[in-house]
Order: sequence, then C-alpha cells, then structure tokens
Amino acid sequence: MAILEQLRVRAGLLLAIVIGLALLAFVLSDFLDSGGSLFTRSKFEIAEISGKSIPYTDYETRVNELEEIQKLQTGQLSIDEQTMDQIRNVTWENMIQDLLLEKQYAQLFTDPQTGVFNRGAFLSFMQRIQTEEEETDEKRYYLYIENEIFRQRKNTKYLNLIRKGLYATKFEALRQQQESSRAVDLDFIVQNFNTISDSSISITESDIRKYYKENINQFKQSESRDIRYTYFEVVPSEDDFKAAELWINEIKPEFEKAEDVKQFVNMESDESFDEKNYNPGELSDTLNDFMFGAQTGALYGPYFENNAFKISRLAAINFLPDSVKARHILLQATQNNVQTIYQLADSLMKMIKEGADFSMLAMMNSSDGSAQTGGDLGWFREGEMVKAFSDSCFLGKKGDVKLVATQYGIHILEILDQSEPVKQVQVGTVVKNVVPSEETDHLYYVKVNEFAGVNDSWDKFNKAIEDGKLQSTTQTALNLAPMEKRVNDLEVARPLVNWAYKAEEKDVSAVFKFSNRYVVAVVDNVREEGFADLEEIRADIENRVRQQKKSEQIMASMASKKSGAESIEELGKSLGLQVQPVSSLRFTSTVLGNAGVEPNVIAAATSLEKGVISGPVAGENGVYLLSVTNISEPSGEDISETDLARNYIERSNGAKTNYFAFEALKELANIKDNRREFY
Repeated sequence: MAILEQLRVRAGLLLAIVIGLALLAFVLSDFLDSGGSLFTRSKFEIAEISGKSIPYTDYETRVNELEEIQKLQTGQLSIDEQTMDQIRNVTWENMIQDLLLEKQYAQLFTDPQTGVFNRGAFLSFMQRIQTEEEETDEKRYYLYIENEIFRQRKNTKYLNLIRKGLYATKFEALRQQQESSRAVDLDFIVQNFNTISDSSISITESDIRKYYKENINQFKQSESRDIRYTYFEVVPSEDDFKAAELWINEIKPEFEKAEDVKQFVNMESDESFDEKNYNPGELSDTLNDFMFGAQTGALYGPYFENNAFKISRLAAINFLPDSVKARHILLQATQNNVQTIYQLADSLMKMIKEGADFSMLAMMNSSDGSAQTGGDLGWFREGEMVKAFSDSCFLGKKGDVKLVATQYGIHILEILDQSEPVKQVQVGTVVKNVVPSEETDHLYYVKVNEFAGVNDSWDKFNKAIEDGKLQSTTQTALNLAPMEKRVNDLEVARPLVNWAYKAEEKDVSAVFKFSNRYVVAVVDNVREEGFADLEEIRADIENRVRQQKKSEQIMASMASKKSGAESIEELGKSLGLQVQPVSSLRFTSTVLGNAGVEPNVIAAATSLEKGVISGPVAGENGVYLLSVTNISEPSGEDISETDLARNYIERSNGAKTNYFAFEALKELANIKDNRREFY
C-alpha cells in the first residue's frame, strides 16, 4: 500500500509537471507567433504612443467613421483609393492629436452667407434629432461634429496656455529693435575653400570618427529603404498584332451595315462612342478630309493609329454653332438637400422669367466662382464644359433659360449668344487596341519567374544585371518611406514597399506585377530610425572635415598676415585678395553682398566696432576678414517705444505654437508607427 501511495503521489506530481509544461508551451507559442505579443505586444498593434499600445481595430473604426462622414457630405456611395489614403492620413494625425490633446477643428450651424452662427437652425435641428428613435445619417453626422467641437475646444485651451507663456520681455523687445535698426557698412576680404586643392588635405580615420561623434545630432535619420528593381514590360507579340488586325477586318462588314452606329461602337469597340461634333480641322489628318467630303454612313479604314486598329464611320452631319456664350447659377446639391435645391431652382427660374436681374441672382445664390461676374462664363467651344451642360448650350437657341443637372449640381442656364452655324461631323470609330494576350503575358510570367528563381541572391542578381543580357530595365529607388505608395513610375506599388520593409538587407524579392510590368527587386540598404551609420555618410563627413581643415589652414595664414597690417586694404594686397564693400548690413540680413548667404559672418560683422579688423571668420564658402567703416545706430526715439517690437516677437512665437507644440509632444511621446503593416 505504501508503494502504491508513493506511485500515486509521484504520478500526480509528474502529471502536474506535464500539464504545466504543456500550458507554458501553449502560452509561449502564442507569444512567439509572428514575433508574438510578449515582444511586440501584438501583431495587431498599429501604433505605440507614449508607451501605450494602439490596436489596429481602434484606428480602423476611426477610418470607417470618417469614410461614412465623407460619403454623407459628398453623396457618394463609394470612395476612391486616393481619397481613402487621405482619410487614413487625416485619421492618423487626428488619432495622435486626440491621444495627446484630443484636438480637431470644426464648425457647424453657421450661415454660409453671413458667417454668423444661426441659433434658430441649431435649436430646430436639436429638437428634431432628439425625437428620432433611430440613429439617422443626419443624427450620426451631428454626433460626429459635436465630438469634434469638444476636441477643438480642448486644443484651443491648451495652445492658448502655451501662447500666454511665450511672453516677450522688455530686454528682448529692445534687443529686437536694435538688431533690426542698427546697420553697418563694411569692407571684407575672403579666401574661398576651393583655392586649396582637396588632394593637399590629409584626413585620417580618427578625424572622421571624431567629427561623427562630436556632431552626431546632425546625422539623425528617418526609417527608409533603398531598393533596385528590374522590370520586364509585357508588350504585344507579333501574333497579338495579327489577331487584332484579323478582328478589325472581320467586323468591318457588320459595322458597315449597322443601323445604329452609336450602339454598335459602344458594344464592340474598346473605346466608347465619341459624341462630340467636330469642326473642320479638329479631326486627325487621317480622317479630316475624308469625313468632311463624304456622305453620312461612309466608312474609312481599317487603319492603324496610336497602337490600335480602327474603322471610322460618318455617323451624322450637323450644322451647329462653333461657340456659345452663356451664364449660369450653380446650386450645389447633396444627398440630404436635393428636394430643397430643386425648389430653390424652380423659384429662381420663375423670378428670371418674370424679369428679375439674372446677374444679381447669380451673385447672391451661385456657388460657382463665376458668381462674382454675375455667372458669366464667356465664350466656349463644344466639349469645354461637361456634356449635359454643353449639349444644352449648343443644341438650344439664343435666349433660352434652362434647368440642367450635372455632377456639380443644378444649373440655371441662360444662352446669351451663339456663333453662326457651321458644318460639323460626328464620327463613330470602332477601336481594337493591340494588347498582350493571356498567352503572351504567361510567357513573360514564366520568363521572369525563371529569372527570380535563378538569381535568388544579391550577388547573383547584380551579376545578371551587369551582364546586360536581359531584355529588362533596371531602376533605383532611394529613401523609400514606410507609407510610400509610388516607386518611381510604378504608381500603385504598395506591395513592393511592404516587402522592402519586411525583407532584410540584400534580400531578393519574388515576382510582383504592376500594370503591364513584372518586377523583381533587391534591398540595397536598410535605414532604421535614429542616427545614420558612419559608413553610409562617410563621404559627407570627409567633405566636412576637409573643409574644416582648409578653414584652419586659411585662418592660420590670415592671422599671421594680420599682425603687421594696419588696414584691410593692406591685408588684401598681402594675401592677394580683393576688398569688397557692403552697405547697410543688419543682423537680420540674410545675404553678405556678392558672397551670398553667410549667417555666421553677418553676425560677426554687425557686432564689430568701427575701424577694427576682425579675426578670421569661417563662413559657408570661405574664411573672411572684416572691417566696419560706418555704424548707423538707432536714435533714442527709435528705441524708446518697445511695444511694437514686443508685439512682433509675441506674434511670431504664437504663430509657431500650433506646429511646434505638437511636434514637441510627438517627439516626447516616442510614437511607433506600424501602419505599413496594414496598408
């Protein structure tokens, strides 16, 4: 029994150990999965701000909210990718500001005509939404704006506190007045750095490392990548050209017999029917003479133009004005006010027909820029305005007043004048673009995958490029930012950038396809946020050290010559340098005569006493010796009143508050941006 009891105890202990190890393995596997949460908190973390982890879901919720508001404001059912990028960027900035100060600017219930808050409209709106049981679009929009107003007020209060703390003292105001009022005339000589050859300057490894260490803060860098990529552009094969030509010839008889030219073109062509009425000379040389000398229904082609096989048919001959003069009142409509806008348009139409001044109504009601000129659009040709508007102008007659709806809103249109009708032609063209077939594309795909498979290392990739046997183009993309979407002329290349940030230095990518290009890339350089690596900026530091040593050499030469000289003219002769005069130089000046931008030299010159030859001053382009010939001091009256100078300083500091305050908070918050992992 004792043995059995010992077995039970040991078995229980063993079982507990096994279960514990299993649980530990389970937990660790979760932590270590994809760089797990133990080390990176979560693979779903989109940011870290002041040590606080921000989940991707929080950010995406904000994006979706702003996307819905955008749809409500524009009446659109879907948002294009460019606008979505803008929404994501705005959401990112708002999220950071919200977490730091919870700020954002907003304004609501303001009369657009007067710019004054409309209390009646606000109270009416609040009464209406409070009685609504369900959350309508209107209510949801208001709640969003209400939250933005709350955030805006927090921001305003915080920034006002900072502005109030940026007080300018009397000493600062007096200094500002003196610096902006005191002027000096001076003579200077300069020996440029390029007068000493680079080869005469010896630079050691110790010099480079010392400069790098002492000036490390000058070499801060953001996260970026350098990549090279070779791309194979998929172009139509000879068989693709033959297939397109065969197709256009086979469809020619059908096009010739078609009763409805527009319908046929829209069904069969790679390009939709062109409804424009062309004047003589507006068509291509290929078509112009034929179409203006033919009868309706005449066929021209097939012919080859702009990488496409085409057949053109004279669809109609019309006699229309060459140009039209018109004016309009534009009323912008949204999803929520269409009915109200149409009612306003009908009311304005009635007033115009009863003799009201069109120009005055346009100035008071139109949301178009032409409102300032009474809605006058001047003369325009067909096609210069959106189609519905243009058709109403060219197919109507002088004096017509019409109501026209376009994507911009509701237009009240008046035709002021028309040119004499001229012969115009409408041409229907069946277009067959010559594009790579699936077979051609597949051949390229196989070829590029073979290249990627064989040249799967940095050395092999380089050798293949250097051999020059590839029918491809190689390009370099430097300093790619984490959220970059475009890589050189690859417009939608986000997957390539994502890969570059997940890859290691010298990694070779798999095959990417962007439009008609197959791409294989290699990472040449990985830069992490922090300080630039010495080897990467070695050449820059060498140039800086070389200039520093030239400066020291020139300064030593000037100092030895200066000791026995009585004037700057004498110094110039002994050094073989020309004396250059400068007048009315102030501390606030940015340019030193013909010498260019030299802030250090200007500061030294404006603090120099009259008649004294300065010591050597190192500038951007060379080493200078200075001598002030005249000083214009501000009078007692000029510096007695410092209020203007104080106001200037405080306004200047206040103007910087919005930007620099948040930039400082961002730096202190140590923000970690993980958006590239999700978009």
